[in-house]
Amino acid sequence: METIPSFQVDHLRLKPGLYVSRKDYIGYECVTTFDIRMKKPYAEEVMDTGSMHALEHICATFLRNDELWKDKIIYFGPMGCRTGFYLIVSGDIDTETILPLVERTFDHAAEFEGEIPGATPKECGFCVDMDLNAAKRDAALYYNVLISANKTNFNYPQPRKKKEKSKE
Repeated sequence: METIPSFQVDHLRLKPGLYVSRKDYIGYECVTTFDIRMKKPYAEEVMDTGSMHALEHICATFLRNDELWKDKIIYFGPMGCRTGFYLIVSGDIDTETILPLVERTFDHAAEFEGEIPGATPKECGFCVDMDLNAAKRDAALYYNVLISANKTNFNYPQPRKKKEKSKE
């Protein structure tokens, strides 16, 4: 089988940031997947499940209620490696266009107070595994990455060129 594109990204050189992971077409409609990379793989501790679960509920609810974007949000959910989330939106969208929405989302999560949306046994499959304080801490750290980001936080690291063997 072919290696899928997300496994071709050099995770050893990947920094926290906001990346276009892929663009897919369903008929004539483009769907853009964003890699919301909150932790540097193998250099930082991954997020605990309680933080990720709380962030999933808080951020997904915020995104699906945003007046400008709610009709374009398809999915917001965690990466299995616990270093970030995927955001899937309808349309051919670039990082610079989605950045203000992601900034607002994580600013909202960092300052969130009250009951976590959908955090009852009737609404969620395992609502007891949520940690609001950890979620707010992780959201604040990521928000700070976003507001101080540079181009290296928006473009996947390019593959290193293989060194050619010298002929002697």
